[in-house]
Amino acid sequence: MDYRETIASLAQQVVNKGLDYSQIHVARLESEWSLAYRQEPSNFVADQWFPMISVNQIAGLYPKWAMENHFTNKAGEWRPGSIPPQGELKVDTPGSYVCRRYAFEMPLMADIPYVADQGYPIEQATTNMVTDVLQLNKELIIANNYFKESVWGIDVTGVSSGETWSPGDITTGETIRQFNDADSDPLGVFKDSKLAIKKACGLLPNTMVIGEQAYEELRINNQLISLYRNPQGAEKVPTKLNEQMIAQALDIDNILVAKAMYNTAAPGDTVALDWIFGKHIWLGYVTSPGPLTTLAGMNLSFNEPLGGFDTALSQVPDLHTHTTYYQGFQCWCPVVMAKTAGMFMKNVVA
Repeated sequence: MDYRETIASLAQQVVNKGLDYSQIHVARLESEWSLAYRQEPSNFVADQWFPMISVNQIAGLYPKWAMENHFTNKAGEWRPGSIPPQGELKVDTPGSYVCRRYAFEMPLMADIPYVADQGYPIEQATTNMVTDVLQLNKELIIANNYFKESVWGIDVTGVSSGETWSPGDITTGETIRQFNDADSDPLGVFKDSKLAIKKACGLLPNTMVIGEQAYEELRINNQLISLYRNPQGAEKVPTKLNEQMIAQALDIDNILVAKAMYNTAAPGDTVALDWIFGKHIWLGYVTSPGPLTTLAGMNLSFNEPLGGFDTALSQVPDLHTHTTYYQGFQCWCPVVMAKTAGMFMKNVVA
């Protein structure tokens, strides 16, 4: 019998001094189910927004070709015997990246798993917490750094009245009517927004990242719902649209609804939950990274030395204190490749 089994055995011994209440009415812990607050993995969009690509070096540069190369007509009339019109490939200043390392650990006394009731699978709970905290950290970093103003080529803001945008064109700094308003025009806003992005980078956007609060308002927007009305069967008119229906209405290939939440209060204070991604929308062009490719951004995953974009877990025993440290590590770096390939819509609902 090792020391852990000895501790567990001693913890289960009871000194009997006579009949008492606890011997005739024992409240036992339910071992088949318990209460825990965890978020669904699908609530998080940090892993899905930008495409991921593996990188083998901790820091470096990546080439950037000038937009002029493929959008400027340098051809001209030519006659035999003369030199054809010429041009040259131009490059921009290379972009840079640096590996960012994130970590979190939880100590667990070696004897705790052996004396805990079956209703408290302490080792599983500890592992879950390490991975959940690191995923939450990733989501917050992505939202705080890229789901905001002054990052992308175009910024617009939702207002309850007095918007400056009118159908026909949309430029950075303008205001739009919030989508929860009966007079809002999401079809017009997205038509002009897509054309504005194409005017800036040459490609129509194909992806929308939307906070859950904004999504819930957009899916009951009367203008969008009206597209699905059937004059021959009014009883079949939907009252709420789903992601696929919104994507079809706005002609967008992919919609990511950011549903993750976080505690805004300090540790130990009463928990106060709020949405990480807020009441905003990002619209842009996303595709797989590759040579001579236009894309808004990408997630760099550093597989060396600590496991890359996913969480690498390890258990480190401390024999001196009989404590095991459950550790999680991540090494990653989001990179904005083409700011002109995206736009940010702030406070699109009240």
